[in-house]
Amino acid sequence: MFNTLRNKFQTVQEGISASIRGLTVVENPKQKKTGNIRNVNYNAGADILHRFQLQWNELHELAEENAGKAQEADKLIGTIYEKLEQEWKNITCLNNTLAYIPKINNAIQDLMDQIGTLQEMFEEVEGAIYRLEDLNEMLDLQNRQLDHRFQLALYKEKKLAELNVIKAKLADEHTERVSKYEFKQQKMMKERRETFDEVFKEELREYKATGSILKLPVSQQGPSLDEIVLDVDSTMFNEFLKN
Repeated sequence: MFNTLRNKFQTVQEGISASIRGLTVVENPKQKKTGNIRNVNYNAGADILHRFQLQWNELHELAEENAGKAQEADKLIGTIYEKLEQEWKNITCLNNTLAYIPKINNAIQDLMDQIGTLQEMFEEVEGAIYRLEDLNEMLDLQNRQLDHRFQLALYKEKKLAELNVIKAKLADEHTERVSKYEFKQQKMMKERRETFDEVFKEELREYKATGSILKLPVSQQGPSLDEIVLDVDSTMFNEFLKN
């Protein structure tokens, strides 16, 4: 369709250009023959010639005006032709673009499929993130439990150390008290033994002198020395007294 219009415009343009060239008239005045003509009315036909000259001038002006308008029409036709060429290019580009619509639809469908796949992957990743958060919370809980156990172990060791210190201190105090008590008992036993030795020596001297032993009042109930029967040999005792 556009090719036909373009050919028609070119034909009209060429016809107008040919008309303009045909209207261009070159005057070739013929030289008048001069001769010895007598009795000639030189004014004969002047009005007709003047009339034709006026008509010729009008035709010449009209031809020039038509030539100018033809040039304007030629420019307008050229502009229209350029616009039609541009429109033709635009339509061709549009046709090419429309030809890509199925491919674009296929690409969009592929993108939709990829978006669906990505959505499924996002859901899987979200589930994995939730599981990771749960695992992280469990690990934090285990770490806190281990920390509490470690603190409890340190506290237990501290208390055991304090208990050992207290035990050692109590053992030292007990040992010191036992030592003091044993020393006191030994001192008391020594004093009693010395007292008993002095009493025994006194009674022995009394027995050697008088042959009898003075009975001392006894604060505690029990058998007296006279009532005690010693199951020993008196020979050794008599020898001891003689010495």
